[in-house]
Amino acid sequence: MAATTAAEDGLARLAPFDFATAVPLVTGGGAGIGFGLVEEFLKAGCAKVLITGRREAVLKEAAGKYPGKIHYLVSDAGSAKDREALFAWVKDNHDDCNAVINNAGIQRRVAPPAETAPWEERGAEIEINFSGPVHLCGLFAPWMVAKKKPAMIANVSSGLAFVPFAPGPVYSATKAAIHNYTMALRYSLEPTQVRVVEIIPPAVKSNLGGSHDFGEECDVFCAAVMARVAAGELEVGFGFSESGRVAGRVQIGNMMTGLAKQMHSQQFADAE
Repeated sequence: MAATTAAEDGLARLAPFDFATAVPLVTGGGAGIGFGLVEEFLKAGCAKVLITGRREAVLKEAAGKYPGKIHYLVSDAGSAKDREALFAWVKDNHDDCNAVINNAGIQRRVAPPAETAPWEERGAEIEINFSGPVHLCGLFAPWMVAKKKPAMIANVSSGLAFVPFAPGPVYSATKAAIHNYTMALRYSLEPTQVRVVEIIPPAVKSNLGGSHDFGEECDVFCAAVMARVAAGELEVGFGFSESGRVAGRVQIGNMMTGLAKQMHSQQFADAE
């Protein structure tokens, strides 16, 4: 897909993507940032949005806010079997889907010195945050390319992909991996009509990593980044994450240390 202009960060800017005619699939779309992104599509005139999540009650509540416009499937982003079933559900029931937003994710806030959980619990963060989006991209990208119509894959990473969070090292690493994977996928799909976007949230008021009331307002963040995605930008942050994604190596190190101290991140005691 040929670039039309260059954004301020030097990345290509494509032609606008029409949200009004889009039929997006948003994983983890029942609450938090996921539901905020859903609402931005609907506000733009989108007639149908597909959402997934592990908790049917949450999905049902979200769908009830926009009767007839939100269709949901209970699906665990950390399960390969569920991901394959999701792809089949979309192909068989919603063949007009032309956008996949890989948003589902979890965050465990445990600094390495305090980590005692079994690997199954720790590995789930990698499976959901990294394996899930990579698997879904592998399923949906060839299907979208074959349609030869404008389409979009958007992976939601994090400002912590650029500025690691010491109390959440695995989360930060999975999001850094998603950033690199997204760049590679974008290059691979460049000759096609499928654009690849990275949405990079800062701390947002949501239930990620446990319910909290700090960070950017979710609706403000979603409105700002989705306006830029609709305009054709391919890598979009906000506030802290916008600064982090364009920062230099020294600045990133300083930002990481400052964040770790601010959050009183635990360190290993020096051996005597």
